[in-house]
Amino acid sequence: MRSGFAAALLLLAANPATAQESHVSIDDAAWLAGRWVGEGLGGHVEESWSAAMGGQMVGHFALVQNNRPVFYEIMLIDVQPGGLRLRVKHFNPDFTAWEDKAGWHSFEPVAAAREDLRFRGLWLRRDKEELLITVTLRGDDGVPKEHLLRLRRAP
Repeated sequence: MRSGFAAALLLLAANPATAQESHVSIDDAAWLAGRWVGEGLGGHVEESWSAAMGGQMVGHFALVQNNRPVFYEIMLIDVQPGGLRLRVKHFNPDFTAWEDKAGWHSFEPVAAAREDLRFRGLWLRRDKEELLITVTLRGDDGVPKEHLLRLRRAP
């Protein structure tokens, strides 16, 4: 499964992005804190975020299909000169990493607004009680496609 998702994670870097305004802080992402569960990418998804601390937020993501884990992510949101950036490290179910030891996939800043974070190739937003995640992935055929994940806050 790694090769398909690894190929898919070659995101649309060619899309022009408008840098977030300089007054953006990690508090603009604080609404994400907590546990979210739902559906997307052909399976059950779960995402959890820590509270903002030290100018960063740490999260993890899991995709499960047919009661079997497909992959995991460890995520970090931090503040950069261009705005909020989200970095991700991917892992197989046996916890072998996809990226090099010092590597990660970076979603560069586009815009931040109340309960709405946009990165190049990724959009996180709250719609009433749902966390909607739209991620643009390249398929094995190289064609970019948007995928919508729908999550609800869990206890």
